[in-house]
Amino acid sequence: MFTFESIVDTVTGAQTKFVETFVTDKKVQTELVKLVEAQSKFTKTAYKTTLEATETAVKQFNETVKSVTSKKAE
Repeated sequence: MFTFESIVDTVTGAQTKFVETFVTDKKVQTELVKLVEAQSKFTKTAYKTTLEATETAVKQFNETVKSVTSKKAE
């Protein structure tokens, strides 16, 4: 089964391999690899933050619905 992080890691690995293969200037290569790693870190952080926010919103929604339906039942 694929997870979001494994997909990001796969893409990051492919990007890094591409840079290492086709960029011959070591200084440029190093900077591009840093960029790829930074993009990977950002993407994972954005995903985790969005996931946490969504989970919190869904939890709050469920509690609100539960509260409203229990009041109607009384």
